[in-house]
Amino acid sequence: MQQIIKSDHLTPDIEEAIRHIGHDKLFVLMDENTHDQCFPLLAGIPLLQKAREIVIPAGDTNKTIENLGRVWQLLTENGATRHSLLLNLGGGMVTDLGGFAAATFKRGICYINIPTTLLGAVDAAVGGKTGINFAGYKNEIGSFYPARTVIISSDFFRTLDRAAILSGYAEMVKHALIHSDSEWEAVLAYSFDEEDYSKLNELVFRSVKIKEDIVIKDPYEKDIRKALNFGHTTGHAFESFAMAREKPVPHG
Repeated sequence: MQQIIKSDHLTPDIEEAIRHIGHDKLFVLMDENTHDQCFPLLAGIPLLQKAREIVIPAGDTNKTIENLGRVWQLLTENGATRHSLLLNLGGGMVTDLGGFAAATFKRGICYINIPTTLLGAVDAAVGGKTGINFAGYKNEIGSFYPARTVIISSDFFRTLDRAAILSGYAEMVKHALIHSDSEWEAVLAYSFDEEDYSKLNELVFRSVKIKEDIVIKDPYEKDIRKALNFGHTTGHAFESFAMAREKPVPHG
């Protein structure tokens, strides 16, 4: 079962998660932005000092088979085996592509998701959906393959601009709408004028639990999990249209 950790102490929580999964080699997948802005926050973790870094271009338009192939190639060139561990550090593009790379390399290796965006934390990092865009369609090729562990920390949310925060908040609103009046009221009560990252992390964790409870009941989206597509079907169509016009829009 997928373990979801609400992290209040990022360094020891990541270190414990890595140690908990037996592995021979450790790889860290990032995009250019998370490599520069987020990876330095993990500098105090000794286990990561020997990890192989894999860096791909940022942006959802780079969630492609070409970059998937690059990840496979670098895993192969650096001697990854069926017992290696992949750590995906990034937003939804990184966790989607990295999860699919893990699902398909050597017929499946373990991976950990560390979402660095609010949207990634409440959406792509949890639930086991992995994939890439293909032929102009969002998430056209992929698999159901959950991360062993997802670590959610508001330390990364501090690097986000308001637009990125609101993009993730939109997903939290959706979860609240399909869950309960009380959750809806709690999410709407959050103030963006006085950022409280500890409170935001708690709301994110509750939002993730709503999704997780649904996924546990219907892991392969044959029934109740379809409720999580509320807003997504139309949204993905619009995103595909925007990508075709070379004017991509934020997922949120």
